[in-house]
Amino acid sequence: MKVTCDPRKITVSQTNLGKALGLTTGRVAQLIKEGVVFRDDNDKSGGVFLVKSVQAYTSFKGKSESDNELDYMAEKAKHEKVKRELSELRLAKEEGRAYDAATVELVMTEMVSNLRTQLLGLPSKLAPILNGADRDRIYDVLTQEIEEKLAELSEYRPEMFMSEEVVENEEAETSE
Repeated sequence: MKVTCDPRKITVSQTNLGKALGLTTGRVAQLIKEGVVFRDDNDKSGGVFLVKSVQAYTSFKGKSESDNELDYMAEKAKHEKVKRELSELRLAKEEGRAYDAATVELVMTEMVSNLRTQLLGLPSKLAPILNGADRDRIYDVLTQEIEEKLAELSEYRPEMFMSEEVVENEEAETSE
């Protein structure tokens, strides 16, 4: 078909534009509402400008694909960041700079429980020693005993907080 008029003024039906672009008629109607496809207001049958609509649709399609690519790259970057953080956390655990919360809770509960037992045992242990002692002697003995118990509590060793798996791996490495 030879076109003798201005190609920018050629109109086609929404159905034919849809066929040319591989879209349904409903999608073409959506694109008209979105302002991507341009309807000829002078065409009573609802025709659309062919050249202007194809150009706009091509531009629209290119933008949406690059938006998807940007989203993909942003998501990939987030994924890589999470992987790096997990690797850093794993390394910190192996180096004894970070511990599992469950292990810390277990060790601390055990330490505080032991301290409680020792402190509750002080009266029965010290009563015979302090029977009839003067006030200064009682104060000195109680202070010394309490400080000993608190010193035991402050004896922090990183191995206490390592999970059994990490400790077993370290023991296997040292025995080789």
